[in-house]
Amino acid sequence: MKKTEKIVAAILTMVIGVLLIVMKDNFIGILMTVAGAFLIVLGIVDIFARAIPPAVVKFVSALLLIICGWALVEAVLYIVAAALLIFGILLLYDKLKHKPTCATLLAKILEYALPAVMIAIGVLLLFCQSAAVNFIFILSGILTLIGGGVLLFSAVYSE
Repeated sequence: MKKTEKIVAAILTMVIGVLLIVMKDNFIGILMTVAGAFLIVLGIVDIFARAIPPAVVKFVSALLLIICGWALVEAVLYIVAAALLIFGILLLYDKLKHKPTCATLLAKILEYALPAVMIAIGVLLLFCQSAAVNFIFILSGILTLIGGGVLLFSAVYSE
């Protein structure tokens, strides 16, 4: 990944963190609607490319996401939580297996910070169905902001 791509990914991660803090549980429903709109655009592109069967699949998927997305927020949260846990654990395992050679303590902390933050967010979202939903979204947003900051810091100060 290029340095500019890392910086853009870090900024987008921080934006998602802010949106989680501000919008709380409405964020997932809006994200589902945006994903549905994106699938509609991809379906239109497929129609212009004369790929009708994939376009129909994308249109139907988009309609399901837009119509049912707001009702399936809990299922989406479980899927996102599981994905974050799996990805965070695999990333941590990779870091432990290959033992990064870092010159400073700060570099070592940055190497292990992102997997730890991903695992923490995954655990928080997994238990999001409790009475303290707003608190968990705010805490997940803060951890996402921290993860974005770690990404930005490592992108700016890496070779």
